Amino acid sequence: MYRQVRVASCILCLASVSFSALAREPIGLVLSGGGARGFAHVAVLEALETHRIPVDYIAGTSMGAVVGALYASGLSAAEVRDQLLAMDWSGILTDVTERDERSFRNKSFEGRNYLGLDIGVSTDGLKLPLAALKGQKLALVLNGLTLETVALNDFDRFPIPFRAVTTDLATGEARVLRQGSLATALRASMAVPVVFSPVEIEGRLYVDGGVANNLPMNVARDMGAKRLIVVDTSSQKYSTAQLTSVVTVVDQLTNLLTQRNTEAQLATLTEADVLFEIFPENVGTADFNKVEEALAAGRQEVLRQSDRLARFSVDEATYQAWSAQHLAPRDRPDIAFVEVKSDAPRTSSKVIANRLSIRPGQPLDERQLKADLEQIYALETIDRVEVGLRETDAGVGLTLETREKAWGPDYLDVGFTLEDSLDGRSAYNLHGVLRVTNINPLGGEWRTEATLGSRTRIHTELYQPVNYGSDWFASAVIRFMSEERALYDAGDMTALYQSEIREFGFDGGYSLDTRGELRVGFRQSSTENTVRLGVDSLAAEVDDSRYFVQAGYDTLDSFGFPTSGLRLLGEYAIHDAKLGATRQYDGITLDLLYPFWSRGRTTLVGQAYFGYLFESAVTDVNARYSLGGFTRLSGFSPDEISGRHAGLISFIGYQRLNDPVVFPVDQPVYVGASLEAGNVFQDREDIVWRNVLSGGSIFIGADTVLGPGYLSFGRTEGGRQSVTLSVGRPFAEHD
Repeated sequence: MYRQVRVASCILCLASVSFSALAREPIGLVLSGGGARGFAHVAVLEALETHRIPVDYIAGTSMGAVVGALYASGLSAAEVRDQLLAMDWSGILTDVTERDERSFRNKSFEGRNYLGLDIGVSTDGLKLPLAALKGQKLALVLNGLTLETVALNDFDRFPIPFRAVTTDLATGEARVLRQGSLATALRASMAVPVVFSPVEIEGRLYVDGGVANNLPMNVARDMGAKRLIVVDTSSQKYSTAQLTSVVTVVDQLTNLLTQRNTEAQLATLTEADVLFEIFPENVGTADFNKVEEALAAGRQEVLRQSDRLARFSVDEATYQAWSAQHLAPRDRPDIAFVEVKSDAPRTSSKVIANRLSIRPGQPLDERQLKADLEQIYALETIDRVEVGLRETDAGVGLTLETREKAWGPDYLDVGFTLEDSLDGRSAYNLHGVLRVTNINPLGGEWRTEATLGSRTRIHTELYQPVNYGSDWFASAVIRFMSEERALYDAGDMTALYQSEIREFGFDGGYSLDTRGELRVGFRQSSTENTVRLGVDSLAAEVDDSRYFVQAGYDTLDSFGFPTSGLRLLGEYAIHDAKLGATRQYDGITLDLLYPFWSRGRTTLVGQAYFGYLFESAVTDVNARYSLGGFTRLSGFSPDEISGRHAGLISFIGYQRLNDPVVFPVDQPVYVGASLEAGNVFQDREDIVWRNVLSGGSIFIGADTVLGPGYLSFGRTEGGRQSVTLSVGRPFAEHD
């Protein structure tokens, strides 16, 4: 019924304009690529409406395809403009999954500062992504923009027939896309080589259409257009001094490739056509922070040629009849069924289905569907989701087809952290992780991490949801760690130990989607301490058996310099001598980070850390908690002071000095300061205010490609002061 109603409405609208259409020649709109410069296309759409110019066919390449598709789908020029301005171009062109879209479990691994290289691993060796950006953010945004058309697989059925142009990567020939998923077609048309991954369609790989046909005038004519309105925003040449990044180099190469095919198309212009050449100065392909300048340049060019454009105008009645067809409202169908197909060898369609909140019997809700797609991409193993509507005797159904990353499904990544007090006390560590994903239909994962440097660490975990995509899970853990451990007294090192820890355990718990996690478990471990320098004060061997309950909640928007959200981690552990622990005691740990005020570029953050051991009869429990380092009593070196109890309260403020651009990303730089109060204590009786140390720091920091970095000068009561360089371990993380 849904399809029949739509067809009937289109027939009535077509009939109303049939006589007027016979009296004029069909008009085609041709929109070129050009990245951010393509926002100038919107100025032309505005002028078309102002001059009462109906458009019968649209052909576009890259950004021109996006603008053209939105207009062809029934949006007005103002709606197209608003949709494009609302897009998070910074997120698209950095292609990083937003932190609030990631699972709590994945957030918990950020302390190792993995770089997100996403290198595929298989029996054939290492496999790299086909471009710098995988395009998941772009795919998600395009799915959101094109939900209005998911029921129309034939682009001729749009209010204005539409074509997107892309390039066959194997042959270099242009391919004109006229049917299928509109989001996929647009992604293929925008897949700038080297920058965005090619898009697979029917077994072939496609990249940016500008490589083969950046100004598809012939395509519009093949559709039936007799007169063309052509908009070229592509010609942007860089001088040698301007070729300073991978984006400008790729953009220059693309321009050189497109210049010849653009000139060939322009050679076919006739007196009946009009050409707008809009080349806004100082607006590059990726300058999406300058889209208003591109719009202004477009409006200026349209105004200059308004007399020529006026030749395409029609009378009011003809234009109103066309508008009634173009802007015809569309009903939101009730979803009768939801169907998921997974074109992925190790990702079950049931896992995908359990990520959906849309249920049969509900009307199609674009916002809800967009949120569901974010959940699917947050699995970090899915490369593409195609959304559609299918009508059967049972009604209109929502269909989703997912594809795994071609270079997966197992992935390797590396990271780096350092903390150096610049006085000889330092910790440098290289981290690596191997993720074997979807090891069974339920979505299990085997994750192995290794650390080399100041600390040697191997940690492997088998993580298993108890059902398809379930929030309930179980896990098994094995860990080995070897590190040097220094003990200090009044700033002087009294002993240096080599400590080796062997541990295994089992956990179970419940995940609160992206926000938090509740976990209970058991750990059995043994520690060997070998004194290398100084006084021997630690037990040579310590066995431990403990039960624990962990709870975590994390909605911070950023790992290094958060401006909103909350992070709260807590653990209560029972070390049980009956199970083999050398000593019997309980312990509790709480860790809080809360950006409580943020205005413009300035943010204030509250931080609290608390650790307490409930040792009743036993008093020789080794120190468990340590402080020192950036924002953790900054006058001390990292982990310089330790004890059986610890408490810390800090207030941290920082201000961003520069405005981030889209791509290449200028690293945001910050200046800030902290006020701190806390200490470690050996006995309960020592936990009194007069024993609390106060201090603070001033620092400069940056959110770099290697992770958050800080250079700080700290001073703590008693004359202790230090200079600390830290990369990859922000004040949001504690070992």
